[in-house]
Amino acid sequence: MSYEDTKLYFFHELTHAIQTRKVDNHEECSFYNGKTGMFLTEGATQFTAEILYNLSNGTNIQYRQQPGVVRGHPEYAPYSPLSEYQLNGNILMLLSSSLGVPINQLLALGYRKDGREQLKQMYEVFPGNKGKFEEFMFDLEKIYSIDKLLIAGKGDLLQGSPQNIIMQDGQQFAGNLQIQGELIEKVERELAANFISNNEPEYIVSNYNRILNFLTTPKLHQNFMNAVNEIASMQNPINEIYSTQVR
Repeated sequence: MSYEDTKLYFFHELTHAIQTRKVDNHEECSFYNGKTGMFLTEGATQFTAEILYNLSNGTNIQYRQQPGVVRGHPEYAPYSPLSEYQLNGNILMLLSSSLGVPINQLLALGYRKDGREQLKQMYEVFPGNKGKFEEFMFDLEKIYSIDKLLIAGKGDLLQGSPQNIIMQDGQQFAGNLQIQGELIEKVERELAANFISNNEPEYIVSNYNRILNFLTTPKLHQNFMNAVNEIASMQNPINEIYSTQVR
């Protein structure tokens, strides 16, 4: 690796080391509790590493469209400042905007022993998310587990019928590339829906790019913009009536 690549890798591993702790007979790290959470943990760790890397160089992180970086899904295009774990970073940004929690605050939770529990409370405070945090994390862990198999060169096995996949803690699920793609779209769609459901129309119309930029497929973009345009069209008649009354 080059010096710059080594430095970025160092910051990534340093962040992992600082956040890793021994609990009972297993290791936990950031949002990972020994069962699920590695998807968000890797994204948050890489985000922190890139921030530290840029600070050390006196530069700023740069968001950019990155097609072709999601293994097994070349049609997906994350909008990310990260050089690795771009999809993970995208989901973190969607989570940030969906929950109304600044990204730096989400990253800071990774350093707290109760960070995962704090995130769960932030997620489940919304009525539509009540009792769904563990399902959300399990879906992300399935995406992460399939990606690990792709990294290991098992892509051919994942192109056909669903395979029985055993996760790090022994949990099992049926998965392949199609199921992984469906899970990615499900997670992004639900985070976008939470943003729509829990914000005022004026805020949605003014800030929809906070979600739109981080949706990774044209279909998700279009469906989200259809919802935003419908909200905007309902707002215009109200504004016109108000303006007429003021005049």
